[in-house]
Amino acid sequence: MANITETEPLTATKSSTIVVAIIVPSVLIIMFLALIIICFIMPYLGREEAVKKEERLKTRQDELEHYIKLQHFYDWLESQKEKNPGSLRTSDSLCAICLDEFADDAQVRGLRCSHAFHSHCLDEWFTRYNEYCPLCHRPIIPGSRAARRRARERTDPIPVVLMV
Repeated sequence: MANITETEPLTATKSSTIVVAIIVPSVLIIMFLALIIICFIMPYLGREEAVKKEERLKTRQDELEHYIKLQHFYDWLESQKEKNPGSLRTSDSLCAICLDEFADDAQVRGLRCSHAFHSHCLDEWFTRYNEYCPLCHRPIIPGSRAARRRARERTDPIPVVLMV
């Protein structure tokens, strides 16, 4: 009977040694491989999508540059006063995107709806696929979005057959 009690602790020691000798290194190797994949392989997989996204953002930025030119705030304000002499515009206007006041020499983009925004604010707003003015919700570039939507909606009429 003394031999049976002595072998039971040896069996428990052997099983814990197996766990330490096999399972722990296996887990460490798996974690190391996962770290290598995450650090070195994953960035290459998403690079192609990032390049496409950058191209789309550049295209939208170019579109904005083409339709809405940069101006100094005081030039834009004077042109608004000439267009609408009875308007109640003041020289201490705010950019509705960042809520900062316009300095007289600030670079702005004035929209056709008579709203102006800091150029960097509107550029970021538009390149993030916001097609409309943040204040009045008119298109920033008139006709671009509406024309594309109409082209998608326009389909050939369904032929109707009348039987008599």
